[in-house]
Amino acid sequence: MKQKLIKKNMFLFFLMAPLFLVAQGVVKGKATDSGQGDPLPGVNVVIKGTTTGTTTDFDGNYEISVDNFPATLVFSSMGYAVKEMQVTGPTTLNIAMEESATGLEEVVLLGNRSKPRTVIGSPVPIDNIGVAELKSTGQPTVDKMLTYKVPSFNSTTQAISDGTAHFDPADLRGLGPSRTLVLVNGKRKNLSALVYINDTPGKGEVGVDLKVFLLPL
Repeated sequence: MKQKLIKKNMFLFFLMAPLFLVAQGVVKGKATDSGQGDPLPGVNVVIKGTTTGTTTDFDGNYEISVDNFPATLVFSSMGYAVKEMQVTGPTTLNIAMEESATGLEEVVLLGNRSKPRTVIGSPVPIDNIGVAELKSTGQPTVDKMLTYKVPSFNSTTQAISDGTAHFDPADLRGLGPSRTLVLVNGKRKNLSALVYINDTPGKGEVGVDLKVFLLPL
């Protein structure tokens, strides 16, 4: 009796096996531009309703494993209309993507600079920061005050690192310390004689010692 049951189960397994083989497979093909016929790299290919997907390679070729047929493949790429294609089994599916007629209707720019602190019309950003605003930071030196008030200005304390242990090199927008122009009452403040030689910001450059400035009470 037990042997008959085993044979029956094996018979059912072999009977159902072709269905499992048909239910999954690989779909591959090539994505091209419908106008020029050029291959399109970077086209997203996703099985609709799932998170399974892939992208076309440099030559526009793709290959994706599908677990259950029939399935719908969604093709999308920047500047092209989205296409959906249904597949009923493993196949080679080439797709011609059409350029999208829709464009950007509105562009929104966000920033953190505004009047009266910034000179908007200048070729380069200019910040005008008053003494009261600097004192409100609660920092002891001018370089640290500017670090707190100007997002693109950075001055970090260097511990026992060459001459920078005496004053900290400051950089503006990622440029070296020597590229920051410091004016005092409209006159250029001289650079330090110290050349940073260790692994500190502005290695091989010189900068202005901002710690020497005293703010009026």
